Amino acid sequence: MGDAGSKRVVVHTRDVVGTRMAGPGLRAFHLAAELGRRFDVRLVAELPDDFARLTGLDVVARGSVEAARALRDADVVVGQPTRELLRLRSTKTRRVFDLFDPVVLELPAVYANANGLRGRAHQWIEWRRLTAALRSADLLVSATEAQFAFYAGVHRGSGGEAASWLQRWVMVPFGVEDRDPASDGAPVDLGADAVAIWGGGMWPWLDPDGAVDAVRRARSRGVRIKLLFMGGRRPNDDVDRAAGRRAAPDDDTILRNDDWIPYRERARWLRASRVALMLHRESFEARFAIRTRLFDAVWCGVPIVTSAGGFAAEIVEREGLGVVTPIGDVDAVADALERLARDDGFHARCVENLERIRPRFLWSEVVRPLADRIESLP
Repeated sequence: MGDAGSKRVVVHTRDVVGTRMAGPGLRAFHLAAELGRRFDVRLVAELPDDFARLTGLDVVARGSVEAARALRDADVVVGQPTRELLRLRSTKTRRVFDLFDPVVLELPAVYANANGLRGRAHQWIEWRRLTAALRSADLLVSATEAQFAFYAGVHRGSGGEAASWLQRWVMVPFGVEDRDPASDGAPVDLGADAVAIWGGGMWPWLDPDGAVDAVRRARSRGVRIKLLFMGGRRPNDDVDRAAGRRAAPDDDTILRNDDWIPYRERARWLRASRVALMLHRESFEARFAIRTRLFDAVWCGVPIVTSAGGFAAEIVEREGLGVVTPIGDVDAVADALERLARDDGFHARCVENLERIRPRFLWSEVVRPLADRIESLP
């Protein structure tokens, strides 16, 4: 924890923090852990029934009396622009809004087949929250330069001032753990075939069915490869995001885990895989999102096949981490899978490049600029 007399910082998320965590929850978890090296930090989150207290973190349940007290007494709060943070009444509390997840760009895909009042209301609320956060924040966090450009356009479009506002921004991409992924234990035994792993969820803006088709096409060419959907239902999501619908129930080339893989076990599945597969459909979300599964692949040294467009494609192409394919091009994905499955030299070069860039994205490194800015807040 921080030194006595240091700033009291609350990291807040409406996501689950516990044994199983998705992107927003694990980002809040790591932000709290790193900021806790310099400040007195409490993490406010949704806590599952089987929550086991995380070593070194002071965690309280969102919505509890204790959480309300923590927010009231905080010198600084860090989190996405939720109702709780936007309604803080304390004039002394500095607000840091983390805009790493462009929710307003996800919602059109979520409600694409449901044009009712609920969808329109949800989108209206999120746009209002975003514009309020852009106007009222003491600091703003983006994960990529493209996100910053998008939010700057939203701010100007809503009549916001520009000069001093530009000085409030901090860049914090996603990160990788400082520890060795081998510390999670031996890789899972997934059989003799190469495995293309689909890490994380299957949201409407992604293309899991394209992954199924590409693996089948590669197998039709004699490539011994299987597809693994690593995670099932999201830890705090009551909406069934089923994927790979074209796979037959008895298709043993498509492997699925029904439950979300525990956070401390994911490296065992990744290290057993030959390729990390990340495909998306054409959307604004794809252009501005930052894929959490990209960083797990970097951490574990798994070469990547990803669709063109967005941060993941840019870094994969620039740093030689795998193959970038045109959106929706099943043949190109099958070609990439075949190359990474059969060309050991190319695969090894991708692994070397992943290991080369890994230190750049350690959580201890990517959070440091944010900690410095929080330190300088009056």
